[in-house]
Amino acid sequence: MKILSIIPFFVLAACGGGFHHIDEEVKALMQETSGDMNADSPPNRSLEVDLANEDLYKEWPSTSNPLPSDLTFTPAEPLNVEAVESSLDRAAEQLAKEGETVTLHDALTWASAHSKEMQFAQYDYMYTTLSLINEFHEWHPHFSYGVDTGITADSTGGMYDTSLSVINDFSVAKNFQYGGSISASFLTTVAERLHNAASTTNSIDSDLSVALELPLLRGSGAIAKESLIQAQRNMVYAARTYERFRRSFYRDLVGDYLSLVVQKQALDNAQRGVDSLRQVAQRQKALYESGRARLYDSADAENQALAAVANLSQSWERYRLAIDRFKIRIGWPIDKQVQIETASIGVVPPLVNVQDAVSDALEYRLDLQTEYDQLADKSRAIENALNALLPNVSLSLSTTLESDDDKPLSFNEKEFDYLAGLSVDIPIDQHEEEVAVRQAQITLLKAKRAFREARDNVVISVRSALRNIEVFQFSYDLQERNVGIAKLGLDSINADPDRVSVLDQTRAIQDLQSAQNARDSAKRDLELSIIDYLLQAGQLRITSVGGLQLPIDQNNLTVEEQ
Repeated sequence: MKILSIIPFFVLAACGGGFHHIDEEVKALMQETSGDMNADSPPNRSLEVDLANEDLYKEWPSTSNPLPSDLTFTPAEPLNVEAVESSLDRAAEQLAKEGETVTLHDALTWASAHSKEMQFAQYDYMYTTLSLINEFHEWHPHFSYGVDTGITADSTGGMYDTSLSVINDFSVAKNFQYGGSISASFLTTVAERLHNAASTTNSIDSDLSVALELPLLRGSGAIAKESLIQAQRNMVYAARTYERFRRSFYRDLVGDYLSLVVQKQALDNAQRGVDSLRQVAQRQKALYESGRARLYDSADAENQALAAVANLSQSWERYRLAIDRFKIRIGWPIDKQVQIETASIGVVPPLVNVQDAVSDALEYRLDLQTEYDQLADKSRAIENALNALLPNVSLSLSTTLESDDDKPLSFNEKEFDYLAGLSVDIPIDQHEEEVAVRQAQITLLKAKRAFREARDNVVISVRSALRNIEVFQFSYDLQERNVGIAKLGLDSINADPDRVSVLDQTRAIQDLQSAQNARDSAKRDLELSIIDYLLQAGQLRITSVGGLQLPIDQNNLTVEEQ
């Protein structure tokens, strides 16, 4: 029948859309939401998932766990101190020379595009965006088309009266944002008698109906679009959370990178210490062989040098492990060797007033703004709970037009039906609704107390960050002085080594190494304390590629970017 020919059209229309339009909606909505708060939205990211896995539906996954008898263990050769020392030196030299040099900017840019943490944050943002898009769709007109076919056989006196019926139902419905809905449907029924081809008769009936439902008390007003309001607010919260994550992630990555720099500088300091201790050992050995020194002094100097080599080897291994963990965090290929560039962020301590810094933090902190706006969500929940106490009163209006016989598109105004009704439902027992109101009120009180505590924590964190800058400035200056003092001590010993013992010489070398390590650590801590202040005060800004964007200084200089 002709009526069946339109079915493939609707099937193809429903199945041919794909997901491209949804991805474009997500992209546009994130760009708009992040742009409204002067932030960057996530880049385009593919969401295609490969499900081609032969184990996808395997009910009993296999486990690889061999017996001890199937495992092998080969003992190592006896220890050779000289061979081990030479091997450690070669391994350190090889690790220090191999691999691509990665700057801080390279690491931040790569992490912005490949880090799993960044991708997870972007997925969370996109998930919230999809929820809002789905909510938008709920308030658009919904079209549906259905086909219902059936064959009936009625037995009369041993004879069967068989007929085929096809029901086509096309409808559209829309919800109102302040409550209620309107719907319209066009229903066509085609019946064909099949028991006798010579006397086949068809009948076609059509109905056109429109219905309106309006709540007057419960469910009426702004409460009707509560899900839309909350979804839109959640979108703003997600944008703030994502931007806050980018700033915190920058601080963490910079901390990891500068820690690697400090480790590398400590390795360089330790290598110079090893070289100096080896020189002392060689000199003491020569003095002993010439009869000018004790065997104890020569052996002690050699042992100190070997101990320094062992410590250096352990430091190299810790550095190698830290490099591998850093590569995992930024999404760098784990099998590729990298070299960390010895560099700093280049930030300087700010000149700020504590009260101004606290006021700015209370205004600029994105997480605090979200916590404040969520108080409105809790207050709105109370209003919604109170609305549930109202009687359920609704107005219903509907009308139906029936077509003329066998003329599906010709309607007879005489076949006009309408219905108007008012429904009133007054609840008697509202115990659950009253409890829900009290629960919502308690939730709001808890949220207000939590917000006040969050504000106090922000104040404390900003003050603490400013104090830390002063502390680390003092510590860095002190460590610089200690390095100078240690150098003077070592230079005085090297000027006349015969007048001091081996213990004093090794101690002077170790003191210089410790002072240099402490100075490098203090410099890192000072720079991180400045970044921590900017983060806690809500003034840390990150570029689209994950770098640092400093505020304009008081002299209106151009914005610096790291």
